[in-house]
Amino acid sequence: MQNKDELLEDIREDTVVNAIPEKDLPKFGELLQNVTVPVSREAILQCVVDNLQTYKIAWLRVDTQTILTIQNHVITKNHRMSITHAEKRAWILRIRDVKESDKGWYMCQINTDPMKSQVGYLDVVVPPDILDYPTSTDMVIREGSNVTLKCAATGSPTPTITWRREGGELIPLPNGAEAVAFNGSFLTIAKVNRLNMGAYLCIASNGIPPTVSKRVMLIVHFPPMIWIQNQLVGAALTQNITLECQSEAYPKSINYWMKNDTIIVPGERFVPETFESGYKITMRLTIFEVDIQDFGAYRCVAKNSLGDTDGAIKLYRKYWHIPQTTTMTTMAPTVSINTVPVVLVKYNKEQRYGSSGNQNANGNSNNNPYNFNPGSGQQSTKLQRGKANNKGLDQASSGLNNVFVGATSSLWNSQDHHSSSSSRGRDHHQQQHQQQQQQQPNLGSDHSASYRSDGKSPHPVKHDAKSLTDDLDRMQDLKGWASCLAPYLPILTLPMVLGAWPG
Repeated sequence: MQNKDELLEDIREDTVVNAIPEKDLPKFGELLQNVTVPVSREAILQCVVDNLQTYKIAWLRVDTQTILTIQNHVITKNHRMSITHAEKRAWILRIRDVKESDKGWYMCQINTDPMKSQVGYLDVVVPPDILDYPTSTDMVIREGSNVTLKCAATGSPTPTITWRREGGELIPLPNGAEAVAFNGSFLTIAKVNRLNMGAYLCIASNGIPPTVSKRVMLIVHFPPMIWIQNQLVGAALTQNITLECQSEAYPKSINYWMKNDTIIVPGERFVPETFESGYKITMRLTIFEVDIQDFGAYRCVAKNSLGDTDGAIKLYRKYWHIPQTTTMTTMAPTVSINTVPVVLVKYNKEQRYGSSGNQNANGNSNNNPYNFNPGSGQQSTKLQRGKANNKGLDQASSGLNNVFVGATSSLWNSQDHHSSSSSRGRDHHQQQHQQQQQQQPNLGSDHSASYRSDGKSPHPVKHDAKSLTDDLDRMQDLKGWASCLAPYLPILTLPMVLGAWPG
C-alpha cells in the first residue's frame, strides 16, 4: 500500500504528464454543502465531480491541513472516517459518532494544475448541559440578607439561562420589580424574606433538544411569629370550645399550649392539634365540656433555634340566652241560640195497629182527634208540640217514652217540663189540648189524644203509621239543622230520648 508521500507524487506526475485543454479538464458538478449535525450522530460530506478522467480526488481538513482521503484510500488514522464512490461522480466522506471537535471546514480537492477545490463547513451542535460547578446548590440564608444564585451551562450553540420559581411565584428583580422569569446566569435577591423561600429552577436551552434544568432550594431562616385572630373567646358551661393560633417559623418550631405557666398535657378534655403547611403552622386547642375552672388566660407558644414567642387568648364565661316567646290565643266566635224542645210521642207496632182497629170498629172518624182516615187518602196532621197540663193526670210514668230534640246544654227531664219555667209555646199547646178534651168528654180510653211531655198519661195514646212517619221526618230535619250549626258552636248537645208506649 502506498504511503501519503507516494500518493502525492503520483498526483504531481499525473498533473505534468496529462496536459489537457481547459475545456476538457474535470469540474465540480455541485457545490459542497454545509452540514449541521448533532453530536454523536453521523456527518456526510459529498463532493460531485464531472469528467474526472485520470485525475484524483482528495478530502482535507482545512484548519489542520490534514489529508483525510485520496481516491478510495483513507489516509487519516481516524477510524470514524470512511470514503465511498457513488455513480462514478460522487465522492462521499462519512464521519461516524461526530464529536464537537470534528466541527470545522472540510475541502474536496482535484489534482489538476492549478488545483481545483471547494470547501464546506461541518457544524456539530451540542444540547445544553448544566455544570455542577459553579452552579449554586441549595442555599440557607437569614431573613433580611442578600443572596445570589448562579447557573453555568455548556452547549453548542451557547445556551441561554432562565430562572423560574417551581410554583410559578413571582421573582423579585434587582430593580425592585417582580417577574415570572429572569434571564441570566446570576440571580440576585436583595433583603430576602420568607416569601422568597422555595425552589428555583435554572433552565438552559439552545434550540437543540433536550432542554435541561436544575433545582436550587433557597431556605430562609427566621424566628417564630404568632398571629391570633380571636384573643377573647366566650364559652358556656359544658360547651365544647376551640382556641386557635397561627405560627410561622423556620427551622420548624416546637409548639405547645400553657395555662397559668403550666404546659397543657393532652387528655380526654384537652386536645391540642397542629397543622403544618411549609413554614406555617396552625395550632388548635379543643376543650370538651368546659368547666368553671377552665376559664382564664391561655398561651400558645412557638420555639426554634432562632428564638421563641407566644400569644394569649382569654376564655371567659358566657351565659345561655333564652329568647322570650309571645303566646297569642285566638278565641273562636260563639253563637247563642234559644230553641224550644220538641216532644215526639212514639208507639210500638202493636199500639199503632190497635188504634187503627178501634177506629174502624166504631166507624166514626170524628172520634179521631187528629182527623186522619187511612182510607180517605187525606194527609195526616203533624203531631202536636207542647206539653200536657199536669192537672188531671196520674203519676204513672212507665207507659210512655218521649223524644226531646233541642240545642240546649243539658237534658230535658220530666220535672223540667212541668216546672214554672216552661215556655209560652208549650202553655199555648196545653190550652188547645184541654179545649179538645172538653169538647169530646165521651171518648174512650183507647181514643184519647192527650199526652204529656213528662211521660205521665192517664190513657195510652195511639197513632197511625202515617202520622209517626211525618214526625220522624221532622226529627231528621232538626238533626240536619243541628249538624249545620256544629262548626260554629263550641258546644252542641242533641239530647234525644227515645221511647214507646207499653203494649
